[in-house]
Amino acid sequence: MLNLNYKKRLILGTASFKSNYGLDKKPKLKNKELIKIFNYCLKEQILYIDSSNKYQLTDFKNYNKALKKFKIILKIKFDFQKKTYYQLKNEIFFIINNFLSKNQIKKLYCVMLHSENIMTSKNKIKVYEILKLIKKIKLVDKIGISSYDLNKTTKIIKKFDFDILQFPYNLFDQRINDKKFLKILKKKNIELHIRSIFLQGIFFIKFDKLPTYFHKWRNIFTKLQKMLIENSLDTLSLCLSHAFNLGYDNKKVIVGIKSFQNLEQIKNSKIIKNVNFLKKIQSKEKKLIMPYLWKIKK
Repeated sequence: MLNLNYKKRLILGTASFKSNYGLDKKPKLKNKELIKIFNYCLKEQILYIDSSNKYQLTDFKNYNKALKKFKIILKIKFDFQKKTYYQLKNEIFFIINNFLSKNQIKKLYCVMLHSENIMTSKNKIKVYEILKLIKKIKLVDKIGISSYDLNKTTKIIKKFDFDILQFPYNLFDQRINDKKFLKILKKKNIELHIRSIFLQGIFFIKFDKLPTYFHKWRNIFTKLQKMLIENSLDTLSLCLSHAFNLGYDNKKVIVGIKSFQNLEQIKNSKIIKNVNFLKKIQSKEKKLIMPYLWKIKK
């Protein structure tokens, strides 16, 4: 069972709440179950929520009246090409103010850029200045960036002062478990939000039920199953243990759920300290570890 220290580091991912996110195509969550989930999170002190202006569900006030007690991270996705500073400012402020108004709250924990590509574009300085302004006028506590590309991310965080970085880390994708990279994060005092720990649910599906696209990696899946048996662990506990054991203290872990039962299972999971054996199944193959490259029918 997760102790309070672990629960306080959890972030509730909401991408799948009203959409068929991931490989496991379970029905969308009904309103009654969403109310139950938010009430349970409040009770268990799981107080961080990860959202986006592009998710199907962005209106949370109907599911919990104590929304002010939660700390909401809003990833913003917008057209950043060929726009003036004022056009970008108007669009970003509209997205944020619309979300605040819709949820009847005055402030966000973090506004986060949805992609590192914004900070490699010609408009990167303009966007960054707007984010700093948003923080200055206290619409948000922190500004952040969500990323996939480690090399681009390293250059960005060296040059710009982001408070939070959101990056994938899971049993197969272990790229950020790099001493040099983590040292940069520590030096810049960046809060790390680990995402994609379940890799869109791929670890919970039996290999013969996975799309044939993944069959070329049979060996790595076989090794994973062997590890689970040898260590008497369930998949959920292993995924959580791996994330929480990353050698970086200033971190939180995003968990995506498809039901209230999923949330209970996470709370009741066992965290083990030694996960070094998982290095044997790390992969650098982008076509496996980056879902946007998967060539499968959804």
